[in-house]
Amino acid sequence: MAAKKDKITWITCPDCGSKIGIVISVGKAETRVIHQEPSSTEEAWPPQSAQAILESAGVDTSQLNIEEDEAQISVSPKKFLGDLWGPINDKIREIGGNWVRDGRNSRWEIPKEQN
Repeated sequence: MAAKKDKITWITCPDCGSKIGIVISVGKAETRVIHQEPSSTEEAWPPQSAQAILESAGVDTSQLNIEEDEAQISVSPKKFLGDLWGPINDKIREIGGNWVRDGRNSRWEIPKEQN
């Protein structure tokens, strides 16, 4: 019975990336929350680099060129994406990006103030 009493469920805070241990017991008034700082191997949240931002949104960056300046992140395909364009477009739009049609220079632009 002691094993059930000390069972800890670990979750990761979406804001800071720290691990939070939660002990939940049914029928008891006592609930403990244990807070643990993120280890050096865990990535800090929110991600800082443009590539990390895209990867955290689920975008496969292997087929994309990524350029970053102070105002925005510019993402362009390395080659014709075909059927892959739609899913990539959906994921980039979810993080605030827009597709800019400009012939061979077409690209997604993601304003930095939204990230």
